[in-house]
Amino acid sequence: MKMSLNRLSKPAVISILIFFTGFACSKSANTGSVAEPVTARATISKDKINIGDKVDFRLLIEAKGDIKQSPVDLSLYLQAFEIKDHIQKGPEKRWGKTVTEYRLVLTTFTTGNYEIPEISVKYTDKDSLEKEVKSNKIILVVEPVKSNPNDKDDIRDVKKPLTIPHSFWFWLFTVILPLIAIAAFFLVKYLKSGNVSKIMEKAEPARPPHETAYERLSKLKELKLVEEGKIREHYYILSEIIRGYLEARYELPVVERTTSEAYKEMLDSGKIKRKEVTIVKDFLEECDLVKFAKVIPESTKIEEDYGMGISIVDMTKVIPVIPELSTGGGAKV
Repeated sequence: MKMSLNRLSKPAVISILIFFTGFACSKSANTGSVAEPVTARATISKDKINIGDKVDFRLLIEAKGDIKQSPVDLSLYLQAFEIKDHIQKGPEKRWGKTVTEYRLVLTTFTTGNYEIPEISVKYTDKDSLEKEVKSNKIILVVEPVKSNPNDKDDIRDVKKPLTIPHSFWFWLFTVILPLIAIAAFFLVKYLKSGNVSKIMEKAEPARPPHETAYERLSKLKELKLVEEGKIREHYYILSEIIRGYLEARYELPVVERTTSEAYKEMLDSGKIKRKEVTIVKDFLEECDLVKFAKVIPESTKIEEDYGMGISIVDMTKVIPVIPELSTGGGAKV
């Protein structure tokens, strides 16, 4: 027996409509939303610090199933900060997931609002398809150091001038004897330099910077620091060799500069091609990651960086021009 919709009570009709509407929505939600197999979440220990303070940065990557994750180069996203420490945990299995965790200690000496951008995490799924997931953005506020409320801002009275004794012994020990010692030092140095100049009347010409660099790179290889596990020491010496070469080659203060300062110095000088400056900057940043961020590269990467140091010398060295000998007649008398 068929029941007409008009004969149903009003509450019954409303209940039937609510039931079918909820069923359709739940069905759509279950078929339309698919959880990502990889998630990336970035956090910091504090969202506001004073200039020079340290803040802990953490990137947590969780993957489900048969996923192959690519390494993440965090230095590309944290160029505004100085990395004080760097630790990587994993990938390891936790609660049925493959978890990789990066922990860094950051600091900066410039005030302002810093945005740590979305960090791209690339991976290959079980179907060998390359995919990408991004972390969340983070805002870090760096404020100047606030003054201590206990500090006194008023101007204090000027202290009375000190009275200096004028006895003979005072002048003898504070002025006369030091002057005699200084004069004797320079006199001995002058006499010694005179004897040396007599022995070495003709000084040897200075070696080209690239020859010195090649010799030092060869000695670095002979030290076998990588085989002994002294990776950071290897990169420190490699960086110093290239910095010293560039300073001698172009007469630029590169050794005592940070990588960013050296990059600006080389770029502003106009002595080096922009492409070569970029290559040098990338090389020095790779060395800095090992020296300061405690990143341990693979053996193939270590060989590549050593070869890049040689390549920098190869492409920037001065090639001496040897004058052609005349094949004509003999010398005129």
